[in-house]
Amino acid sequence: MPEIHISIVGLKPRNMGDEVELGIKIDAVNNSTVMNSESRIFTIASQMLFEIGNIGVNVLPYELTPEQFDSLEYSARLWEVVKKGLDLLSYGDNTRRQLETKLRSRGFDIELCAEAADYIANNGYIDEERMIEQYFRQLAEKKLYGPSRIRQEIMRKGFSRDVVSDKLSELIDEFDFYENLRDIVERKFDFSHANGNTADDRKYRESFIASMFRLGYSPSDVRQVIRDLSEE
Repeated sequence: MPEIHISIVGLKPRNMGDEVELGIKIDAVNNSTVMNSESRIFTIASQMLFEIGNIGVNVLPYELTPEQFDSLEYSARLWEVVKKGLDLLSYGDNTRRQLETKLRSRGFDIELCAEAADYIANNGYIDEERMIEQYFRQLAEKKLYGPSRIRQEIMRKGFSRDVVSDKLSELIDEFDFYENLRDIVERKFDFSHANGNTADDRKYRESFIASMFRLGYSPSDVRQVIRDLSEE
């Protein structure tokens, strides 16, 4: 029965050394005679090659164990997905979950998509803390959303729960939502007695409070701001 000999016969750095093209030769040998030979090309990240063991760097040809070959083959498939993920990020920020979803929509293997998204995030290409702060400012300062609406919008974007729990809680605690709510009430709440839409009209008041609740403000906070402005 032929033995399988697998060797790295070529190694070529690419993309400023960020990735490596490996020439692989697979020989079926019987009694020292090569019965069949196959050539493969794997392109993987230099970091991935180093993590496997920096194999093939010092001497070629470099004989591989079956386990090393399997690792290289998997790394080449993973690197293909990682590169697609990095390409997607060049068009705009994505959370880790958003990126994984987009990769899956391109037809890549589910497990590879998850691992590629993790690889990209772990190497600093996805900064969810920066993204969450930027999105928070947009929602709080431009749209004047309240805390609960901001939390809903940010969770819908697919940020990791740990980042939401830590960073978003910190941002909410530091932001002055009272001034936001006061600005909205001053502009939108009818304190006059015209057209029946008055501050004393319970139906009107509750309808207004409900609209503020949809913006993310608690009924108690809205009532407090209305009282504060009424007393001024």
